[in-house]
Amino acid sequence: MKEMNTPFRKGVCLVYKNPDYKKVKNSFILLVSCGYCKTDIAEYQKVGKGNLLRMYTDRIIKGSIDWSKKPKSLYCPNCGKLLATRIMLKKKNKEAYKMIRSTYNTRRVN
Repeated sequence: MKEMNTPFRKGVCLVYKNPDYKKVKNSFILLVSCGYCKTDIAEYQKVGKGNLLRMYTDRIIKGSIDWSKKPKSLYCPNCGKLLATRIMLKKKNKEAYKMIRSTYNTRRVN
């Protein structure tokens, strides 16, 4: 059986599972990709209507970045462009990535 932090290959990039991931009711899965080179970055569990403004770390399912290292900002692994910066929300006491508009694309998976 594979460990949670062990990457497995899917196509060209390595895919890492998030150790902090939890399922949420009434949600759907978004595929977040780079807006410049269209490389897949992460699968994210979105709750509610509206655009993706923040990616909460506990709702990230898996992606091409090693989530166990908790990077300060998200860069595209292919082209190296900045996509998001990590913030700490004081009211909810949660970590999230504040997405920079027009640097990413989203697509509903299911």
